Amino acid sequence: MKRLLIAMAAMVAMSGVAQAQDIKPYAGIGIGAFGVEVKDSSVGLNQKNTVFGGYAKFGVDFTDYLAVELRAGATSTGTKTYPAGTFGIPATFDVKLSSDYFISYLAKLQYPVAQDFRVYALVGGTTAKAKMDVSVVGLNFTQSKTKTGFTYGFGGEYNLNDQLSIGGEWVQYWTNVKLDNTTKAKLWGAVGTLAYHF
Repeated sequence: MKRLLIAMAAMVAMSGVAQAQDIKPYAGIGIGAFGVEVKDSSVGLNQKNTVFGGYAKFGVDFTDYLAVELRAGATSTGTKTYPAGTFGIPATFDVKLSSDYFISYLAKLQYPVAQDFRVYALVGGTTAKAKMDVSVVGLNFTQSKTKTGFTYGFGGEYNLNDQLSIGGEWVQYWTNVKLDNTTKAKLWGAVGTLAYHF
């Protein structure tokens, strides 16, 4: 992760060759579907929930081809009910998955396809808090871990005018991030975006 942060800092430093008038900050939101997935090989758990989520983003366009972006967001909770006898548990039980928060720090490599439309790729890292709640016969057990994983994705943006843009994207925030020796998690998002360019 240190190497990734150093590489991002180098890209930002190299972008200093851009003229000051080309540097444009922006802020916005992304709202849509998020996938929260946990796999525990010790008990055979492999749960996937698609839930609602969103984020706020703050970024800087250094050129038409390079930007950096910081995101902070969260997801709602996905629940799956398992019948009695699953994983050796004698009663019906629920497993709830969510990400209490995530923070992403991203390099945005973009390409203007037309005057008002551009496509982009994202690469960076995400620190997130994964949470799992298990409810059995009125008893609740909660496990949460905060970890950092590699992030990548792609999307497109259309400029409505000089200040506003809308778009859509798919981002894999986590891929098989180890929560412990037997548990791995994934986190992805497919959202619509809205941004204000200052």
